[in-house]
Amino acid sequence: MQRAQAAPVKYRKQLKNLAVEQMAVQALFERALRQRAPFAWGDMFAPELVSTTHKRLFRGASDTERLSDGSIMQPGILRSGTGQNVVVGNHDAPHASAVDGMLQHLQAGFGRQTDPRRQLISALAYHHRLAWVHPFADGNGRVARLVTHLQLVSLGLKPTLWSLSRGLARQHQSYYSVLTMADRRREGDLDGRGQLSQRRYFEFIEFMLQVCHDQVDYMTAAVNPSQLRERVIRAFRYNEKLQQQGIRPESAPAIVALITQGSLPRNEIKTFTGLSSRLAIDELSRLVKVGLVESRTPKSRIVTPGLPAWFAQDIFPDLHRRFQ
Repeated sequence: MQRAQAAPVKYRKQLKNLAVEQMAVQALFERALRQRAPFAWGDMFAPELVSTTHKRLFRGASDTERLSDGSIMQPGILRSGTGQNVVVGNHDAPHASAVDGMLQHLQAGFGRQTDPRRQLISALAYHHRLAWVHPFADGNGRVARLVTHLQLVSLGLKPTLWSLSRGLARQHQSYYSVLTMADRRREGDLDGRGQLSQRRYFEFIEFMLQVCHDQVDYMTAAVNPSQLRERVIRAFRYNEKLQQQGIRPESAPAIVALITQGSLPRNEIKTFTGLSSRLAIDELSRLVKVGLVESRTPKSRIVTPGLPAWFAQDIFPDLHRRFQ
């Protein structure tokens, strides 16, 4: 969204629409994860998830939006289906006929982990390997970043309160540099056993971990109780979206408590609003609808905070300057 604001005027609307569509698709997948959980860890690496992610992200592409070779974007169709072979910079992507087998191999390898620490590493490692396979003719970066985000959601790491994608956007030059370096072939006998450089691969994973760490540290420091309370109260009084949805200013303390504590019983959220039982129920429904409260099911006993980008900018006003 910040890139859209900084772009030339003639591209600004297009980039803003792209960002809004990305957030809508992300929210859709997050909701599906909550409602259909638990997912097996291996399901988070399924080729079907990769295809569905691409289809959802690019289903609005028109026939006029052609790829560099003049072909039409085919949302959700792997290169094995289109028969397209691609070269990205210095990277000659695997042959189209190998894509299906490679995605299945990646799922079998990364999806078998059971220890949460290994699962986190496998999600970050898979990010590069998925980009390296380049399963689609175009749009692979957005797909890889969204799939990684969903894997972090599945691990319960609350990436709605901090954002790997935001960190990567702020360090995009370093991100693309380590991503590209991890494409390099093995550099000597001590550099792993596969075709690609193990050392460069480890450097990429370390970079991704550091971005996660920096984002979590920033959000931890940003959630200063007194300042947070003041900003949330101000947002509930003046934010146009909240006003349009009929959200009451009395609900602000409930959101402050939810953000600082991470989760709360549904009944406690109602109590924090100070409203009558009936009004509190209706108010909670509206908070869920706008994305400030997340509930796995309509009657889940425990609810968690949501942090849509439009609200995050209100309560963390210097968020866009992080990593610049």
